[in-house]
Amino acid sequence: GALQGLLIALSFKILKIPESPIIFLNILSFASLSALARYCVIRFNKIPSWIIWVLVMTLPWAMYSSRPINPAYAFIFSVPFFICLIDLLPIFKKPLINSYIGFFVLGLCTTCIMQLHMSWILLVPLTGLVFISKYKNNITLQLKGVGAYLIGLSIGLLTLVPTWLNDTLYEGNIGTNIVIKLNNWSNLPVIVSRLFSFSAYEIPYFLGTKHRYEIISDQIWMTPIMLFLLIVGFAQVGLFIYSFFIKNKTEGFFQLKILLLITIILLYFSFFFSIKGPSSHTFYILAPLPIFYSFYAYEYLLDKSKYTLPLLKFILLCGILFHIGLGLYNFQNTSLYTDRVKIVNALENMDYTILGTRRADEWGYGF
Repeated sequence: GALQGLLIALSFKILKIPESPIIFLNILSFASLSALARYCVIRFNKIPSWIIWVLVMTLPWAMYSSRPINPAYAFIFSVPFFICLIDLLPIFKKPLINSYIGFFVLGLCTTCIMQLHMSWILLVPLTGLVFISKYKNNITLQLKGVGAYLIGLSIGLLTLVPTWLNDTLYEGNIGTNIVIKLNNWSNLPVIVSRLFSFSAYEIPYFLGTKHRYEIISDQIWMTPIMLFLLIVGFAQVGLFIYSFFIKNKTEGFFQLKILLLITIILLYFSFFFSIKGPSSHTFYILAPLPIFYSFYAYEYLLDKSKYTLPLLKFILLCGILFHIGLGLYNFQNTSLYTDRVKIVNALENMDYTILGTRRADEWGYGF
């Protein structure tokens, strides 16, 4: 569809500089993360609101949503999707979002993500849970919900119309990504740990495998911070898994746990039909769900120990320092500022081949 092109090209229309798509994406990402933080603040009143805001904004995978890449654009739409999903399901007694607006957002976000990442298919059965649980005894309300959902779907599909009208529609066959992979049976622990890692300090992923030692040597002051956050990241995943099995009478915990369990099962079986393995970026759109769930675990710790809050504050401080150090390294070595003149030249001549060629250039289709 045309949505991905529009999300990038519109920024260049407004301001024709190399930073435009980054600025535009960061504005959208900040807006979606703000919505998530605000929703969490309302639902989790035992945790200081500023802790929630800073944590949501500075988690490594939240920062990943500010980098121009397909999953990051999809994440922008997945946040409102999961906010509405949680609010529409019978998790909390008092909903915060009008039901029909919620259904509209579910439909709109699904077809928007459809044009950005193949993981959109995971959202369809989750939406089905809402229809089954919310209006199972009222046909009239169910039809109204379906109507709002279809309107959202239709608006999101508008940018797909040019693709449908294109004669080369079937030249690129994404169906080749669907294969039977029976050896996926052993991936459940990987899927569970990576899903929970979205709400933890999973710093090894963002240090990468090629440059992590260069980063450490370049920003040597970060070493103790990285070691501490590495331990914290593993501890957080362990805490989230442990919290899954404890008795917690907090409103919505049991229902959200069931939703998370259904999501894990759905994700596990989906990889039996995927050409890719369970890499984190392939199901990044699910990140808002474990992030929301993580605050139940933090509330549990806050009730158990007076040291939890000071520890959380220290972790947040270390997280911010980590991003500063990583940002300094990236600015000097891997950012667009290492070769900005070349990018400006490509923009002025409207010729992306000055920077490099795309796979579509080699294939002869998929432009």
